[in-house]
Amino acid sequence: MISTEHDWTKNSEQYKWMKKDMASVDRSKTPWLIFMGHRPMYTSAPGFLSVDEKFVDEVEPLLLASKVDLALFGHVHNYERTCPIYKSQCMKLPSKDEAGIDTYDHSNYSAPVQAIIGMAGFSLDKFPSGINNSWSLSRHSEYGYLRAHATRTDIKLEFVNADTRKVDDSFHITKA
Repeated sequence: MISTEHDWTKNSEQYKWMKKDMASVDRSKTPWLIFMGHRPMYTSAPGFLSVDEKFVDEVEPLLLASKVDLALFGHVHNYERTCPIYKSQCMKLPSKDEAGIDTYDHSNYSAPVQAIIGMAGFSLDKFPSGINNSWSLSRHSEYGYLRAHATRTDIKLEFVNADTRKVDDSFHITKA
């Protein structure tokens, strides 16, 4: 977890720590690399909630180079999930498993999947109508939480709606 509220530029202490920390991960022992921060790199919510392009320009290449599997963010009070994304482009779309759940194959890594998980607590941020970001695969403006289960080769994540207790979004990231 990093602070998106403090200096994250390339010469900062925090950037150097991120780079060193992610490079030190032994993926044979720790197969999943999950990055967390407050302000997101991508969101369909406009205005005050929009993205800091300087943050994306500085930190996103580090996530790609470190082969981060999943990036989780808050700040925006809703749920949104992307394709594996880099420089605002989908690098690969997920396939559907036999149950119809989006599955990302990271044995052939392309970029991190990103999710905003700010759907607990504060008042929700609505998505404006007419938003059509090709990289945004699932959007929910509902209270809830993210549930995860990981093994060495599979991580399953579910957005659980707090009102209905039903899973409103589900996805897997796999490695062979």
